[in-house]
Amino acid sequence: MNYNKIFIEGSAFICVFTIDPAKRDQFVELFDDLWTRFIPTMERDTNFVFYGWGRDPNQFYCVESWQSEEATNAVRAEPFFQQRVGELIDCCAAPMQLTILSGMRSDRSVFDLYPVGQSELHPNTESNTSVFV
Repeated sequence: MNYNKIFIEGSAFICVFTIDPAKRDQFVELFDDLWTRFIPTMERDTNFVFYGWGRDPNQFYCVESWQSEEATNAVRAEPFFQQRVGELIDCCAAPMQLTILSGMRSDRSVFDLYPVGQSELHPNTESNTSVFV
């Protein structure tokens, strides 16, 4: 059965940025520039996207489910994506954390693609990094 708003197959990820309060405005400006440049791609290639703040006012969440690994990898390969995410990571007080989720009717191969530890797919800067948890 095909649902419009219920996803039990595929994968999703939750990305958490813990922002340095002194760099919050800079983070918001950079993030707005990032996601708005990819609107056509996200409209075409994602199942869903949610961006918002957590209970901690300095934690920003990105929840995304892409229709394919190829689409996800194409965005990650964009030089603008790499540059902007590196700048976002530099606004953080802690490493960016990525949690991978596998749909309840999907195999677990997504976890093999994204092992726990430092991400080799996202930029790491002199001041901070990104990790899969």
